[in-house]
Amino acid sequence: MRRKRAILMLAVFFIAITAGSAWFFRKHGEVEPIVGGGDEVLPADGKLHVLIIGEDDGLVAPGKSVTGRSDTLMVASYDPKSGDVSLLSIPRDTLVEIPGRVNQDKINHAFVFGGVDLTLRTVSKFLNMPLRYYVHVQTDGFRRIVDALGGVTIDVEKNMRYKDEAGDLYISLKQGEQVLTGKQAEGYVRYRLDSDIKRTERQQKFIAAALKEALKPVNIFKINQIFKITTESVKTNIPISVGWRYLSIVQSVKNSNMTSFTIEGDDSVMINGINYFVPDMKKLEEVVEGYFYSAVDKSVNQQITVQVLIGNADRASGEQVVDLLRKYGFSVLGLDVADRDDYLVSQVASCNKDAALAVAEALALHEVFIEPQLDAVADVVVVVGKDLLP
Repeated sequence: MRRKRAILMLAVFFIAITAGSAWFFRKHGEVEPIVGGGDEVLPADGKLHVLIIGEDDGLVAPGKSVTGRSDTLMVASYDPKSGDVSLLSIPRDTLVEIPGRVNQDKINHAFVFGGVDLTLRTVSKFLNMPLRYYVHVQTDGFRRIVDALGGVTIDVEKNMRYKDEAGDLYISLKQGEQVLTGKQAEGYVRYRLDSDIKRTERQQKFIAAALKEALKPVNIFKINQIFKITTESVKTNIPISVGWRYLSIVQSVKNSNMTSFTIEGDDSVMINGINYFVPDMKKLEEVVEGYFYSAVDKSVNQQITVQVLIGNADRASGEQVVDLLRKYGFSVLGLDVADRDDYLVSQVASCNKDAALAVAEALALHEVFIEPQLDAVADVVVVVGKDLLP
């Protein structure tokens, strides 16, 4: 597993900018309520994990589009105790299991099949770590933010030429240091004629240059313009309190310890004529365990009893939830049927806030209800909704 020291990271840059506009999303209904209206939820290891999704335009022909794919996938983890930030770039062609799909597929197809929710579940399963928060950046927003900054200076390592009329992607860059416009920057981070791994390395290189540009004093006066762009092109479920924490990280970024990682593996695997990236899972597990998500002490979760109720008429999805809870050490008392079978969104309810948040974090669920008078046989009740259907 190769790792680089990254002084600055574009992913954190986007999160930080989003922090200032988090209230806008909540006010305008862009984000589902989180634990009673915005409580900060941290996983059992005390770190804050965020999935960054960069969506392409989904063009299949000029003027025609379909659901976009997650052209960029990154996981950012922040340790509030040490101030360390780690970033993991996931190649878009990574071969993974997507919940609810029979065959393995490319990880970026999860967004096509089920949007942000399925992407969260897929990446969470792939890395074996709970993911609750996300930042979703559309390609147009990426271009506009770069342009708002006045461009980003980057040393292009080689001549890059690529033409995709259907996808409206035209790349024509010459080797050498230059200021990239939003459109040129998109080409630089999406160019992949050499390999998917080289592509993720370029994204990390651009990350450093972009945030360096964003931190220049002159760009403070552009905050209103950037704010407007983020409200139009960036979506997130990060609560306001967490967003401001990220903003403070960026403000003190020079003193922060940031490390970025790319996944090692074989990017030349062909299956039925389609190219895939097959990761080295042993090395990936070592990196995740060492820098992102440490194994939770199951003895703590074993003290929490959970009752799982099927609220979507699909027993298989309920059994999957039971298996996942037991994997994290929770004591599952049983699987039963809910009062109805048309729950659209899965829910977690308990009279114990800490227990409820521990279960919600493990399942990456957003609907949490703290009910002091809850009458249940278990500490926590989980209702499996249609959002967890295969």
